[in-house]
Amino acid sequence: MGKLIKWLLILAVAVLVLSEVNLSASLYRYEDNQIEIIFPRWRTESPWYYLRWNPGREEFIHRWHPEA
Repeated sequence: MGKLIKWLLILAVAVLVLSEVNLSASLYRYEDNQIEIIFPRWRTESPWYYLRWNPGREEFIHRWHPEA
């Protein structure tokens, strides 16, 4: 069980390293806080996985395109 958790953590770190992560944070406007993850980094026009979350606008978008 420990090996499985270790390899899942290593895989998650590798995916984040190969992703483009955009983080916007503001102390004054809650609507300006958001995170955007595009995987892989070299396919920003048609990524395999796209995630954008903005809690101030109650916006959660994620798309999975394994065939792209």
